[in-house]
Amino acid sequence: VVQLGGIPGSYQVLAETPKSGAGAVMVTSREIALGYQEKLGKEVSEKYCTVCHDPESTPERVSNFDNLAPPPPHQFTDGNTLNQMSDGDLIKIIADGGPAVGKSPQTPAYRGTLTMAEIKAMVAYMRAVADPPYLGVTGK
Repeated sequence: VVQLGGIPGSYQVLAETPKSGAGAVMVTSREIALGYQEKLGKEVSEKYCTVCHDPESTPERVSNFDNLAPPPPHQFTDGNTLNQMSDGDLIKIIADGGPAVGKSPQTPAYRGTLTMAEIKAMVAYMRAVADPPYLGVTGK
């Protein structure tokens, strides 16, 4: 059982059996502690975004991921895609839709639905869960 500290961020958890040598087992896991802003972003994304950005259907929510025209939408954890984009571009996509930055016209605009605080919280959430982890914009 692991309980993360009260400081939001990405943690690497290492567990090792007490045996040494050939019988030893070591497991490494990345765990994420979300702060208030990231938790708000997660709530907003689950309400408005996961239907297209999460390929997994659940009894509560049917995924539309496979029904969208190519290219398929990225997942919110797709650091390879999202880490190349600035926070400003992500905010613009969420607020004004994909065409605002030359992305898919299937991405709707949420400026009239979400507050700027909610939009920024979604960006913070995407940064927190990015895999590979977000280290700053590398593509611009």
